[in-house]
Amino acid sequence: MELRNLKTFQHAAACLNFTKTAEQLNFSQPAVTAQIQSLEQELSQSLFLRVGKKTYLTPAGEILKKYTDELFLIIDNINHTFYNLSNPNGNLTIAAYETFCTNYFPPIISEYLKNYENVNIKMFSCPSNDVIQGIESNKYDIGIISGELVRNEIENVVVADEDLVLVVSSELYQQYPVEKIVTEFPFIRYRIDGHFNDMMKAFMMESKLTPSKIIEFGSLEAIKRAVLNKIGIALISQNLVKREMMNGDLVSIRLTEKSIKVRTSLILLKEKADWATVKTFSEFVQSMWTKIHDIERLSE
Repeated sequence: MELRNLKTFQHAAACLNFTKTAEQLNFSQPAVTAQIQSLEQELSQSLFLRVGKKTYLTPAGEILKKYTDELFLIIDNINHTFYNLSNPNGNLTIAAYETFCTNYFPPIISEYLKNYENVNIKMFSCPSNDVIQGIESNKYDIGIISGELVRNEIENVVVADEDLVLVVSSELYQQYPVEKIVTEFPFIRYRIDGHFNDMMKAFMMESKLTPSKIIEFGSLEAIKRAVLNKIGIALISQNLVKREMMNGDLVSIRLTEKSIKVRTSLILLKEKADWATVKTFSEFVQSMWTKIHDIERLSE
Protein backbone atom coordinates (compact mmCIF):
# COMPACT_ATOMS: atom_id res chain seq x y z
CA MET A 1 0.00 0.00 0.00
CA GLU A 2 1.42 3.35 -1.01
CA LEU A 3 1.28 6.25 1.44
CA ARG A 4 0.30 8.53 -1.42
CA ASN A 5 -2.85 6.50 -2.07
CA LEU A 6 -3.67 6.38 1.65
CA LYS A 7 -3.26 10.16 1.94
CA THR A 8 -5.65 10.64 -1.00
CA PHE A 9 -8.12 8.27 0.66
CA GLN A 10 -7.86 10.18 3.97
CA HIS A 11 -8.81 13.44 2.23
CA ALA A 12 -11.62 11.78 0.27
CA ALA A 13 -12.97 10.08 3.41
CA ALA A 14 -13.02 13.43 5.21
CA CYS A 15 -14.88 15.45 2.57
CA LEU A 16 -16.72 12.60 0.76
CA ASN A 17 -16.27 14.38 -2.54
CA PHE A 18 -13.70 13.34 -5.13
CA THR A 19 -13.81 16.71 -6.89
CA LYS A 20 -12.99 18.60 -3.68
CA THR A 21 -10.32 16.01 -2.87
CA ALA A 22 -8.67 16.64 -6.24
CA GLU A 23 -8.71 20.40 -5.58
CA GLN A 24 -7.20 20.00 -2.10
CA LEU A 25 -4.38 17.80 -3.37
CA ASN A 26 -3.91 19.60 -6.67
CA PHE A 27 -4.63 16.38 -8.54
CA SER A 28 -6.99 15.68 -11.42
CA GLN A 29 -10.24 13.92 -10.48
CA PRO A 30 -9.33 10.85 -12.60
CA ALA A 31 -6.05 10.61 -10.62
CA VAL A 32 -7.99 10.58 -7.34
CA THR A 33 -10.38 7.94 -8.68
CA ALA A 34 -7.45 5.79 -9.88
CA GLN A 35 -5.72 5.92 -6.48
CA ILE A 36 -8.93 4.95 -4.63
CA GLN A 37 -9.52 2.10 -7.06
CA SER A 38 -5.95 0.91 -6.51
CA LEU A 39 -6.61 0.69 -2.75
CA GLU A 40 -9.91 -1.13 -3.31
CA GLN A 41 -8.16 -3.70 -5.49
CA GLU A 42 -5.40 -4.24 -2.90
CA LEU A 43 -7.93 -4.69 -0.09
CA SER A 44 -10.55 -6.47 -2.18
CA GLN A 45 -13.13 -4.14 -0.62
CA SER A 46 -15.26 -1.23 -1.82
CA LEU A 47 -14.45 1.87 0.19
CA PHE A 48 -17.10 4.35 -1.01
CA LEU A 49 -20.79 4.02 -1.79
CA ARG A 50 -22.68 6.47 -3.99
CA VAL A 51 -26.40 7.00 -3.33
CA GLY A 52 -27.83 9.54 -5.71
CA LYS A 53 -25.57 12.59 -5.60
CA LYS A 54 -24.11 11.73 -2.17
CA THR A 55 -21.06 9.65 -1.32
CA TYR A 56 -20.72 7.54 1.84
CA LEU A 57 -18.06 5.35 3.36
CA THR A 58 -18.69 1.63 3.32
CA PRO A 59 -17.99 -0.40 6.50
CA ALA A 60 -14.58 -1.23 5.01
CA GLY A 61 -14.07 2.49 4.29
CA GLU A 62 -14.90 3.38 7.91
CA ILE A 63 -12.31 0.88 9.16
CA LEU A 64 -9.64 2.11 6.73
CA LYS A 65 -10.37 5.76 7.71
CA LYS A 66 -9.74 4.92 11.38
CA TYR A 67 -6.42 3.24 10.62
CA THR A 68 -5.38 5.89 8.10
CA ASP A 69 -6.01 8.70 10.58
CA GLU A 70 -3.95 6.86 13.21
CA LEU A 71 -1.18 6.15 10.69
CA PHE A 72 -0.79 9.76 9.57
CA LEU A 73 -0.92 10.98 13.17
CA ILE A 74 2.08 8.73 13.88
CA ILE A 75 3.84 10.00 10.75
CA ASP A 76 3.19 13.61 11.82
CA ASN A 77 4.64 12.83 15.26
CA ILE A 78 7.73 11.28 13.66
CA ASN A 79 8.24 14.33 11.45
CA HIS A 80 7.73 16.69 14.41
CA THR A 81 10.18 14.75 16.57
CA PHE A 82 12.92 14.73 13.95
CA TYR A 83 12.26 18.38 13.11
CA ASN A 84 12.90 19.18 16.77
CA LEU A 85 16.13 17.20 16.69
CA SER A 86 17.38 19.42 13.88
CA ASN A 87 16.12 22.67 15.44
CA PRO A 88 17.12 24.00 18.87
CA ASN A 89 14.58 23.10 21.56
CA GLY A 90 14.23 21.44 24.95
CA ASN A 91 16.64 21.61 27.90
CA LEU A 92 20.28 22.69 27.77
CA THR A 93 22.50 22.32 30.85
CA ILE A 94 25.66 24.41 31.18
CA ALA A 95 28.35 24.25 33.85
CA ALA A 96 31.15 26.72 34.51
CA TYR A 97 33.19 28.35 37.22
CA GLU A 98 31.32 31.07 39.15
CA THR A 99 33.19 33.91 37.45
CA PHE A 100 32.22 32.67 34.00
CA CYS A 101 28.58 32.33 35.12
CA THR A 102 28.55 35.89 36.47
CA ASN A 103 30.60 37.80 33.92
CA TYR A 104 30.04 36.04 30.62
CA PHE A 105 26.86 34.00 30.40
CA PRO A 106 24.07 36.52 31.17
CA PRO A 107 24.48 38.43 27.84
CA ILE A 108 25.17 35.24 25.88
CA ILE A 109 22.07 33.49 27.21
CA SER A 110 19.94 36.60 26.71
CA GLU A 111 20.98 36.91 23.08
CA TYR A 112 20.62 33.18 22.44
CA LEU A 113 17.05 33.03 23.78
CA LYS A 114 16.05 35.90 21.49
CA ASN A 115 16.78 33.55 18.61
CA TYR A 116 15.77 30.20 20.13
CA GLU A 117 12.88 30.74 22.52
CA ASN A 118 12.01 27.02 22.72
CA VAL A 119 15.22 26.20 24.61
CA ASN A 120 15.23 25.96 28.41
CA ILE A 121 18.65 26.72 29.91
CA LYS A 122 19.93 25.53 33.27
CA MET A 123 23.17 27.07 34.53
CA PHE A 124 25.36 25.41 37.17
CA SER A 125 28.28 27.07 38.96
CA CYS A 126 31.01 24.64 40.01
CA PRO A 127 34.81 24.10 40.01
CA SER A 128 36.55 22.98 36.83
CA ASN A 129 37.00 19.38 38.00
CA ASP A 130 33.26 19.10 38.64
CA VAL A 131 32.57 20.63 35.22
CA ILE A 132 34.76 17.99 33.55
CA GLN A 133 33.23 15.12 35.51
CA GLY A 134 29.75 16.41 34.73
CA ILE A 135 30.46 16.52 31.00
CA GLU A 136 31.96 13.01 31.03
CA SER A 137 28.99 11.59 32.95
CA ASN A 138 26.46 13.36 30.69
CA LYS A 139 25.20 15.46 33.60
CA TYR A 140 25.93 18.67 31.68
CA ASP A 141 25.71 19.38 27.95
CA ILE A 142 28.28 22.19 27.77
CA GLY A 143 31.10 23.15 30.12
CA ILE A 144 33.50 26.08 30.32
CA ILE A 145 36.94 25.54 31.88
CA SER A 146 40.28 27.30 32.16
CA GLY A 147 42.89 25.65 29.94
CA GLU A 148 42.23 22.75 27.60
CA LEU A 149 41.05 19.17 28.00
CA VAL A 150 42.50 16.48 25.72
CA ARG A 151 40.44 13.29 25.91
CA ASN A 152 39.16 11.01 23.17
CA GLU A 153 35.47 11.39 23.97
CA ILE A 154 35.60 15.16 24.62
CA GLU A 155 35.51 17.96 22.07
CA ASN A 156 37.53 20.97 23.25
CA VAL A 157 36.96 24.37 21.63
CA VAL A 158 39.22 27.26 22.66
CA VAL A 159 37.02 30.35 23.05
CA ALA A 160 39.63 32.77 24.40
CA ASP A 161 43.36 33.20 24.85
CA GLU A 162 43.61 36.27 27.10
CA ASP A 163 46.47 38.17 28.68
CA LEU A 164 46.68 38.32 32.45
CA VAL A 165 47.57 41.72 33.87
CA LEU A 166 48.76 42.78 37.30
CA VAL A 167 46.54 45.69 38.33
CA VAL A 168 46.40 48.22 41.13
CA SER A 169 44.07 51.12 41.83
CA SER A 170 45.17 54.37 40.20
CA GLU A 171 45.12 56.07 43.61
CA LEU A 172 47.66 53.65 45.08
CA TYR A 173 49.74 53.86 41.91
CA GLN A 174 49.92 57.64 42.25
CA GLN A 175 50.71 57.56 45.98
CA TYR A 176 53.42 54.87 46.15
CA PRO A 177 56.34 53.61 44.05
CA VAL A 178 55.82 50.28 42.31
CA GLU A 179 58.44 48.56 44.52
CA LYS A 180 56.45 49.45 47.62
CA ILE A 181 53.10 48.46 46.08
CA VAL A 182 54.22 44.95 45.07
CA THR A 183 56.01 44.16 48.32
CA GLU A 184 53.93 45.83 51.02
CA PHE A 185 50.37 45.53 49.74
CA PRO A 186 48.53 42.16 49.71
CA PHE A 187 48.41 40.08 46.56
CA ILE A 188 44.74 39.22 45.99
CA ARG A 189 44.71 35.74 44.57
CA TYR A 190 41.99 33.94 42.62
CA ARG A 191 41.07 30.67 44.33
CA ILE A 192 40.78 28.26 41.40
CA ASP A 193 42.15 24.92 40.30
CA GLY A 194 43.77 23.97 37.00
CA HIS A 195 45.14 26.15 34.23
CA PHE A 196 44.46 29.61 35.69
CA ASN A 197 46.17 28.64 38.94
CA ASP A 198 49.18 27.32 36.99
CA MET A 199 49.42 30.60 35.09
CA MET A 200 49.36 32.63 38.33
CA LYS A 201 52.18 30.53 39.76
CA ALA A 202 54.19 30.91 36.54
CA PHE A 203 53.73 34.68 36.60
CA MET A 204 54.81 35.00 40.24
CA MET A 205 57.95 32.97 39.55
CA GLU A 206 58.78 34.84 36.34
CA SER A 207 58.29 38.27 37.91
CA LYS A 208 59.81 37.27 41.28
CA LEU A 209 56.70 38.61 42.96
CA THR A 210 56.94 37.99 46.72
CA PRO A 211 54.09 39.84 48.43
CA SER A 212 54.03 40.16 52.20
CA LYS A 213 50.48 38.84 52.36
CA ILE A 214 48.16 36.84 50.11
CA ILE A 215 44.36 37.12 50.21
CA GLU A 216 42.22 34.57 48.35
CA PHE A 217 38.82 35.13 46.74
CA GLY A 218 36.63 32.71 44.81
CA SER A 219 35.30 35.40 42.48
CA LEU A 220 37.17 37.56 39.99
CA GLU A 221 34.48 40.21 40.35
CA ALA A 222 35.16 40.33 44.10
CA ILE A 223 38.90 40.59 43.39
CA LYS A 224 38.35 43.47 40.99
CA ARG A 225 36.27 45.32 43.57
CA ALA A 226 38.91 44.71 46.24
CA VAL A 227 41.59 46.23 44.01
CA LEU A 228 39.36 49.20 43.21
CA ASN A 229 38.95 49.68 46.97
CA LYS A 230 42.74 49.90 47.36
CA ILE A 231 43.08 46.65 49.34
CA GLY A 232 45.93 45.32 47.22
CA ILE A 233 47.07 44.15 43.79
CA ALA A 234 45.77 41.28 41.66
CA LEU A 235 46.52 39.25 38.56
CA ILE A 236 43.39 39.20 36.45
CA SER A 237 42.22 38.66 32.89
CA GLN A 238 42.68 41.84 30.85
CA ASN A 239 39.17 41.57 29.39
CA LEU A 240 37.63 41.67 32.85
CA VAL A 241 39.30 44.98 33.71
CA LYS A 242 39.38 46.58 30.26
CA ARG A 243 36.73 49.13 31.11
CA GLU A 244 38.30 50.08 34.45
CA MET A 245 41.71 50.51 32.81
CA MET A 246 40.25 52.65 30.03
CA ASN A 247 38.47 54.79 32.65
CA GLY A 248 41.72 55.21 34.58
CA ASP A 249 40.39 53.49 37.71
CA LEU A 250 42.95 50.69 37.45
CA VAL A 251 46.56 50.71 36.28
CA SER A 252 48.57 47.79 34.93
CA ILE A 253 51.97 47.13 36.50
CA ARG A 254 54.56 45.36 34.35
CA LEU A 255 57.08 43.32 36.31
CA THR A 256 58.25 41.19 33.39
CA GLU A 257 58.42 41.50 29.62
CA LYS A 258 57.01 38.02 29.22
CA SER A 259 53.25 37.98 28.73
CA ILE A 260 51.13 35.48 30.63
CA LYS A 261 48.06 34.17 28.86
CA VAL A 262 45.13 32.19 30.19
CA ARG A 263 43.18 29.95 27.85
CA THR A 264 39.45 29.31 28.20
CA SER A 265 37.78 26.33 26.55
CA LEU A 266 34.29 25.08 25.87
CA ILE A 267 33.97 21.32 26.33
CA LEU A 268 31.26 18.83 25.37
CA LEU A 269 30.88 15.17 24.50
CA LYS A 270 31.82 14.59 20.85
CA GLU A 271 28.63 12.61 20.30
CA LYS A 272 26.63 15.76 21.15
CA ALA A 273 28.56 18.08 18.86
CA ASP A 274 25.96 17.91 16.07
CA TRP A 275 22.89 18.21 18.28
CA ALA A 276 21.12 21.35 17.12
CA THR A 277 20.65 22.92 20.56
CA VAL A 278 24.20 22.19 21.70
CA LYS A 279 25.72 23.22 18.39
CA THR A 280 23.92 26.57 18.12
CA PHE A 281 24.70 27.53 21.73
CA SER A 282 28.33 26.53 21.28
CA GLU A 283 28.51 28.78 18.21
CA PHE A 284 27.01 31.68 20.20
CA VAL A 285 29.64 31.25 22.92
CA GLN A 286 32.46 31.19 20.38
CA SER A 287 31.23 34.31 18.57
CA MET A 288 30.46 36.38 21.68
CA TRP A 289 32.94 35.35 24.38
CA THR A 290 35.76 37.80 23.71
CA LYS A 291 33.32 40.60 22.81
CA ILE A 292 31.21 40.44 25.99
CA HIS A 293 32.75 43.40 27.79
CA ASP A 294 32.76 45.56 24.66
CA ILE A 295 29.05 44.78 24.17
CA GLU A 296 28.27 45.66 27.78
CA ARG A 297 30.19 48.91 27.54
CA LEU A 298 28.38 49.96 24.37
CA SER A 299 24.99 49.15 25.89
CA GLU A 300 25.52 51.49 28.83
